Amino acid sequence: MPDTGGIVKGMACVAALALLAGCQTIGEERPAVELDQEATDVDFQVKESKALSHLAKLETAVADYYKIEHKVPAKLTDLIPKYLADIPIVEIVGARHKDTSAVQYYPGDIILDGRIDGTRLKDSGRWGYAYTEKQVIIFIDCTHRNPKGLPWYQARGIY
Repeated sequence: MPDTGGIVKGMACVAALALLAGCQTIGEERPAVELDQEATDVDFQVKESKALSHLAKLETAVADYYKIEHKVPAKLTDLIPKYLADIPIVEIVGARHKDTSAVQYYPGDIILDGRIDGTRLKDSGRWGYAYTEKQVIIFIDCTHRNPKGLPWYQARGIY
C-alpha cells in the first residue's frame, strides 16, 4: 500500500500557505462580485505604486541634475537622456485622465508655503512641474483623490 501521509501533509501545507496569502482553499466558493472588486483593488494599488514610483524617479533625476549642473532644469525634458531615458507615463487611479507622459508647466508662484496651490491647477492629468529659486516641485496635476484620500497633486514619490 502506498504511503499517502506525505501527500496529505503537502496538501495541508499548500492550503495553509493559500490562507496566509489571502487565497481561498479548494471547494470554498466566493461571489464573482467580490472577486471582481478584489481584482479592481489590486489594479488600483499597482497603478498607484507605479505612479508614485515614476514620480520618485523624476524627483531623483531633478536632484541629480541640480547636483551636477548647479541649476534647476527649466523643463523636465532637459533631463533626457543624461539623467533620465524618457519621461515616464503617469497612470492615475480614480480619475478620468488618459495615461500620459506629458508635462504641465506652472509658474513658481503656484508654490505657496512650500506646497502647490491646488486652486490654480488645470487638472490636466499630466505631470506637473513648478520651481522657484528655493524649491522644485514635481507632482501629478490632478485634483481628484487618490486611494489614500488625498488629492493626487499632494502625493510624493516613493523612495
